[in-house]
Amino acid sequence: MLEAAREQLARLVGAPRQDVVWTGGGTQADNLAILGFARAHVGKRPLLVVSAVEHKAVLAAARRAEAEGAELVVLPVDMNGSVDPAALEAALADAAAGRPSLVSVMWANNEVGAVQPIAELCQVAHAHDSLFHTDAVQAFGKLPVSLTDVPADLLTLTAHKIGGPVGIGSLIVRAGVPLEPLVYGGSQERGLWPGTQNPLGAAAFTAAAEAAAGELPASTAHWTSLRDNLEADLQQGIAGLVVHASEAFERLPQLLSVGIPGADPATVLMGLDLAGISVSSGSACSSGSQSGSHVLAAMGISPADAYAVLRFSFGPFTSGAEVTRAGQAAVRAAMQARAVGGG
Repeated sequence: MLEAAREQLARLVGAPRQDVVWTGGGTQADNLAILGFARAHVGKRPLLVVSAVEHKAVLAAARRAEAEGAELVVLPVDMNGSVDPAALEAALADAAAGRPSLVSVMWANNEVGAVQPIAELCQVAHAHDSLFHTDAVQAFGKLPVSLTDVPADLLTLTAHKIGGPVGIGSLIVRAGVPLEPLVYGGSQERGLWPGTQNPLGAAAFTAAAEAAAGELPASTAHWTSLRDNLEADLQQGIAGLVVHASEAFERLPQLLSVGIPGADPATVLMGLDLAGISVSSGSACSSGSQSGSHVLAAMGISPADAYAVLRFSFGPFTSGAEVTRAGQAAVRAAMQARAVGGG
């Protein structure tokens, strides 16, 4: 069962079956990629280049590697959350020569939906003899993810983002890529992630991946229609609405992140909650126990108490009527918040 699932996932992403390493999820896979690479080159001061909008699993692992002797370069992004390939070119030209280096840029951002020019970034990395890792957790099942098109050396995937179970993920590791395991005690998964394996999880993961791949064209069209209609409704109803990553290289079809200036975030969320609408919130500010969004901060959105961030996301069964109702509720909540706050 485990090996059949390995073969199936490898086929879906265009990799040899032996390159599929099962992990307990995306965070573990990211840590294995970043720390595993750095620790495999102890004493050589390896170079890590990551973007400022990476998932915290990558950023925290990279900072840990830096504390252990690696050099860390954090690439800035533009106002749409996009990494400029020229910035990567400059970073590698200055620092990569003559030592091991790894570039890690996520395929698509989980907060604002910006899709990176991943093929070009991978090409730049390889031109400087750097390995390339991409966290494709948010992209897999929403966009075509193929190692034939983007020959990354390391690829992070997880199941629960595509309707599979929690607690199962994978790091695709190209043959010959040196990684030091983070845990020890067995030979499972080529010794890179030893321990008792999860055949049921792997089988469920790949079943979900097969379903997502088969439904991708129809799902993409459905999600894009929902996103664009909701965006238009919000722009019409909320003056000054900010659509995050609106001019990115590409955007995820099933995600819409917006900012509402002059509106208290808690008041907007309360209004949506009372209307039965579940959304995700983020903030550019840092107050009390809230650390704020490092993604929005990297995009240049200044901390502000009266700036409500709403992230809408759609599933395969989300209907147009539901999205229309959500948009109407968001407009009402924004108007109420602005009235209360005088915005």
